[in-house]
Parts: sequence; C-alpha cells; structure tokens
Amino acid sequence: MNPIDLIPPHALPAPITPAERMPWPVHSPFRMRPGLSHLAQAEAPRLFLRDDLAPAYQVAKARVLQEARDEALVGQTDAAILQAIADAYGAETGLSIAPTLDALSLNLQEDFVVLRDRGQMVTECLSVCFPSNWRPQEKHGQDFATIHAPVADNALLLAGAAGLMDLAFRRHRMQRHVWLLTPTPALSLPPHAQRSRWDALADASGSALLEGTWWRIERQTTLPLPALQAGVFFIRVMVCPLTQVLAVASERAAELRAVLASMSEAVVAYRGMSAVRDRLVAAL
Repeated sequence: MNPIDLIPPHALPAPITPAERMPWPVHSPFRMRPGLSHLAQAEAPRLFLRDDLAPAYQVAKARVLQEARDEALVGQTDAAILQAIADAYGAETGLSIAPTLDALSLNLQEDFVVLRDRGQMVTECLSVCFPSNWRPQEKHGQDFATIHAPVADNALLLAGAAGLMDLAFRRHRMQRHVWLLTPTPALSLPPHAQRSRWDALADASGSALLEGTWWRIERQTTLPLPALQAGVFFIRVMVCPLTQVLAVASERAAELRAVLASMSEAVVAYRGMSAVRDRLVAAL
C-alpha cells in the first residue's frame, strides 16, 4: 500500500517543528567550522529524532520518492550496512524497519549517506529526500574534501578533514547542527530554488521579510561501522518560522543580527542571500 494512503492528508500536521524544539547553534562571528561534538555527551544522545511529526515526514518522503526517486536515491550499499542502520534505529526507538534501502529511506525522519572506508571515506550510497541546496547525484563517489570544495570560506572545514573523518566515522558517534535561513518551509530545497525565492522577497518591508523567513536546522549525526569498513551520516532537517524561533528568547534577534553582519560576502553569496542579508540585519 502506498504510505500516502495510510493516513488522510488533511489529518496530517504540517512538518513544522515547534520553535521550542529547534536548536539555536548561533555563534558570532560566523565561521564555516566542523562544529562536531561527541553524541554521548549531548543532552539527548540519540542518532535519530523520532517525534509526533513522523507521519508527515513519511508523506513528504513518499512524494519525493515518487516524483524524483533517481535524484533522492543514489548508489547502493551492502545488506549488512542497511541491517546495521535498522538495528541502531530499533535499539533507540523500539520500532522495526525492514533493512532495505526503500524502507529505511521512507520511514526514517533522517536522510542518510553511507560512506565506504577506502583509506579515505567515500560516499557509496545516498538517501537524501531533503537536500539543502545540493544534488545527491553530484556527491556520489566523493570524499570529504571534494564534497566541501564548493563551500565558501572552507579553510577551517578542510584543514582537519582527515582527523574529522577518522573521529566521526571510524571511532565515535558524533553530532553537529547546521543552521540556515530560507524563504520557504519546504523540507526539500534543491539548488537555486532558494535564490529565486529570496529574490522575490528583495523588496519586502522589514516585517514582511522576517515573516517570510524560515529557520532551518540540519541535525547531523554519525554512526561508525569499522567492522564493515563503513560509516553512516544522518541528516535530520527541521524547519520553523523565524519569528517564532526568535520569540523563544529575547536575546536571539540580537545574536542573529550580529552573526549575519559578520558573514563574508562569499558566504552570503554561497547561501543565496545576497539580495536580502543587509535588509535582514536591518529588520532584526
């Protein structure tokens, strides 16, 4: 049965994470940095975040897999690795998922990337329904340095690439949060979609610009599988209206204003915000 048929669409909540659940990883001045921490030391040391929005995520993923399967699922991997992902999910949630690429892609709220250890970690299989301005097909068969070569101001990211990959994919479960401002609540954000929508808001008033902006978080976790010479990278995308996230704490508007103002022009352009960054700073 098609998962879209399991629950009437009108009965599903929008896949918008409540503001109080949204991480706030804002640090000024802005730097493109690894930002990894040991998952075991986190407040919620889980690889997966399953919540009440799971049915809505499932429907969103089903639509992507129906409409753009070849874009979202790239490559293949061993059955043992898929079993390891299903086992890790079951251990945390108590839920059983068939250890197949289709079942895991549909039922996890996370996207995931399998990396194979060939002396360096190289992407072998990607299940990415909700990319943030990149195409999974373009990252297949690439190592960390190649994947991050297009990233603006990437010196800090690339400087410790070898040690970073060893730590996160051969030794420890790790976690990081990456934040973005977007002009859409869409979980799937293909390249160039964001830039055109920002351009449409370029003439909006300050309040309208803020109200049309969304806070997007990628919660990224890693699962080392050294016995299988592999590792898995999980990406949980969460979105919420920016105004709601700012309202959680009075200091957030000032913190976001400072970090946006500190971004280099290269980073602003890379994030597609050239048309709106200065106006967002003023509005904040």
